[in-house]
Amino acid sequence: MNKELIINAEKQEVKIALLEEGKLLELHRDVFNQKFSVGDIYLGIVKKILYGLNAAIIDIGHSKGAFLHYNDIGFQINKMLELISMKKKFLSNNFEKFEKKESINSIDKILHPGQKILVQISKEPISNKGPKLTAKICIPGRYLVLVPFSEKISISKKIKNAKEKSRLLSYIKKIKPNEFGLIIRTASYNKIGKFLNEELIFLITKWKKTLKNLIKLPPVRVLSEMSKTSCLLRDTFNDDLKSIDCNNSFICQEIHSYLSLIAPEKTNIIKYYKGNIPIFEKYGIEKQIQIFLGQNVPLENGAYLIIEHTEALHVIDVNSGMNNHMKKNCTESERIDNILKVNLLAATEIARQLRLRDMGGIIVVDFIDMSEPIQRKQLYEHLKEKMKNDRAKHKILPPNKFGLVQFTRHRVRPELKVNNEKSEDSPVNYIHRLEFVIESIIRNKNHQGIQLHIHSFVSAYLKKGFPSIQQKWLLKYKKWIKIIPRDTFGYTEYQVINKNHEIISSSFH
Repeated sequence: MNKELIINAEKQEVKIALLEEGKLLELHRDVFNQKFSVGDIYLGIVKKILYGLNAAIIDIGHSKGAFLHYNDIGFQINKMLELISMKKKFLSNNFEKFEKKESINSIDKILHPGQKILVQISKEPISNKGPKLTAKICIPGRYLVLVPFSEKISISKKIKNAKEKSRLLSYIKKIKPNEFGLIIRTASYNKIGKFLNEELIFLITKWKKTLKNLIKLPPVRVLSEMSKTSCLLRDTFNDDLKSIDCNNSFICQEIHSYLSLIAPEKTNIIKYYKGNIPIFEKYGIEKQIQIFLGQNVPLENGAYLIIEHTEALHVIDVNSGMNNHMKKNCTESERIDNILKVNLLAATEIARQLRLRDMGGIIVVDFIDMSEPIQRKQLYEHLKEKMKNDRAKHKILPPNKFGLVQFTRHRVRPELKVNNEKSEDSPVNYIHRLEFVIESIIRNKNHQGIQLHIHSFVSAYLKKGFPSIQQKWLLKYKKWIKIIPRDTFGYTEYQVINKNHEIISSSFH
């Protein structure tokens, strides 16, 4: 799968789009002067203990207290707290062996109000909640993750090759310093020791800088995560990424510097975009945002998703649209197969939507009912396969007897919400969706003599000017779409009919 990274630098923020075969897969925002980001490390102060929740509220400078649960403290907490209190020793970076203290299961036995504590943001502030914290400090790199106050070595489960796993573990045991744990990431697969050793030195240097900042008065940030662009490259960069296009020369230089460290042979994929057309419009990203980030998400076969958000969960309904009406003369066997095809296509789009919107918490999907257990299993396996590349932790339950599939997905940032002045039913948005329908039908190649029956005003708009939208479609798709004005249709109503006078798509469900 060919992937592209498109970066649009604006005055207040940087927008980063990850495309897969031209289709928008992820959309990130890096807001300038944003105070709190996942991965930032803070020296905070314990404000109060929440005995009922076995948690603590930590002051890290946010208007809302940050939340630290007992389960996120980790076994190395005693070493950390002792290190913070021993200023002379941590400045010389002299890590001593601390005695193992008796196991305890209550946060008030470990922390008390007014105490200094080193914490890392694991979840950004969302809605009216403050940041979520962890005391299990880690410093991620491209190939390794450094875990201070630990001795444990872990390796990515995605590295399946036993010989390669043994090689990596053996080498890391040789170079790992005392009082540090390491996690070997998937990207380290087949990497020579030179790269691993250089990154380990780099990560330890970052940790030493963090320690020097502990003399500052809390609450204070002692280590900042890299920019979102660099983080995305660190966590997702592979041979599938064929180009990086950016409209800002400074960010291009920053990316070049980072790629020079992790993949110097790939620096030639960076391109500085100087075109007059905004970069997101040039690559069709704005159009995809309008089409795929609304409440109704169209699918290529005429079906669509309806995505609803509540306080407690997200609900996704799979609707066959015109698909069932088009197959009204089919046999029972063909009807069952058609339902499976709609569900499989919907599952593929749902996996993309979860990443694109960064939806988290509980997600319930109402697929079209399937009576055959083998088809339900096929849908479940397909869904798991499509979710395999999702970096967020998630769990999928098999379809239940009502045809519902339940997800849980871990989200660390606020869900993506695009604030458009244009409503979902705006003329521009409507034309984008209409073009998506036309493009899907043309790509299908099963239909000839395509006619678009639409309201007279919309028909006039599509034919207006030179080149008109109708003519642009001809140049783009090499097919002439005959437009038939219909006074009886509403403004957003349409029908697409082939030369056999069969309705192949319609807004009349």
